[in-house]
Amino acid sequence: MRGEKLSDAIVYDKLQVLKRDFSGYIERNTAKVDANLPVFFGYVISAMESSFPNLPDETYDEFIDSITFKVLDTSPNAGSFEYVKRVMVNAIRFKKKKNAEMGINIVIGLKLVKVGDYAHALDFLKKYSQLDTKLGTVVAYCYYILSLQEFRKDDETAKNRRPGEMELFARETMLNLAKTRPQINALPQLKVDDPSFMEKIFWQMIFIGLEWFPSERWFVEVGLQNAAFTHDAEMRKRLLDLGSERFYNDKRFLQEMFYYKLENRDAAGAAGVVNQLVKQCPNDLGPLYLGLKLSLLTTRKVTYHNFRKLAIAKGMPAHIVELLDFAFDLLNHDRKEAMARITDFESEFPQYQYYATALRYISLDFIADDETRIKRAKKTLLDSLEHFCTLELKMNK
Repeated sequence: MRGEKLSDAIVYDKLQVLKRDFSGYIERNTAKVDANLPVFFGYVISAMESSFPNLPDETYDEFIDSITFKVLDTSPNAGSFEYVKRVMVNAIRFKKKKNAEMGINIVIGLKLVKVGDYAHALDFLKKYSQLDTKLGTVVAYCYYILSLQEFRKDDETAKNRRPGEMELFARETMLNLAKTRPQINALPQLKVDDPSFMEKIFWQMIFIGLEWFPSERWFVEVGLQNAAFTHDAEMRKRLLDLGSERFYNDKRFLQEMFYYKLENRDAAGAAGVVNQLVKQCPNDLGPLYLGLKLSLLTTRKVTYHNFRKLAIAKGMPAHIVELLDFAFDLLNHDRKEAMARITDFESEFPQYQYYATALRYISLDFIADDETRIKRAKKTLLDSLEHFCTLELKMNK
């Protein structure tokens, strides 16, 4: 393999195969790995350097992080803090980047959380709490669980007591996350083999955060981001209901609710959201675009032309209107009129020639005999228009 230049996709696939091979080896030979940690990590490094001689340092270190977590997650000795430190020392010595300890600290901290050693986990994680929202909620969770130990469960005054030091730290961590708004699911060290424990922690702290700070809408926003990332329909619905009830006049939540209604084929519900947005934001083009989009999906001419007339009156950019007209004709099986519109569009807006060419290509599938192909073309057309129009209108979808 030396001397070969592999694409990033091929390298990624081969790394995943190597990771699975080592994971299987660790599971089958846990005692042997624990007894010979320097030898095992040396074997990992040898395999990587032999198979991937030109691997970027960051990817190289991330691989070691993932193997380290697997060792800790598999070993029966992971409850021993001395053992954890031995694993850490052996992992760090083979890493390449100057901040090599960061990744190892995070994976070790996560493992300590998983086994319930929250105090030691904080030693490894708290300085990284602002690097990723999900990691920040893990830190807040450690403080929160420790806060429950500050008072006896049978303490009759517990309900009326003031928050203890650990709970104040937990609240402070959640509030800082809401203020700084770090990315979520950005750190590679969070992509462990079994992320379910982190998901449970994340959701618990998001809802606790909303109890502590009921007017902090960012907790709902970041929850929606994570629900989309993890394809958690149940949590998405729960947050949308909460957001639309608690922040009923917030355009962002109403917009998110519109897309949720569409995905669930609730055209009447989506229309209700559009009407509320139009009334609430009479000078905003976003709700009018959503009305036009809904009309495209339902192919109702009267509704489409009513929204079109209002959009033009409110200053909807002409090239957006032209594209939506093209799509409406195409979806209503008037391909001749649609092609005439796209020709006019090319003449009037030559700067978008690249997009018109793509739309012409998509439109060819609308006259195919294959129904599956036609459905695919419709989805591609609508997805493409969605991306283009929301970008042009600067809608924060």
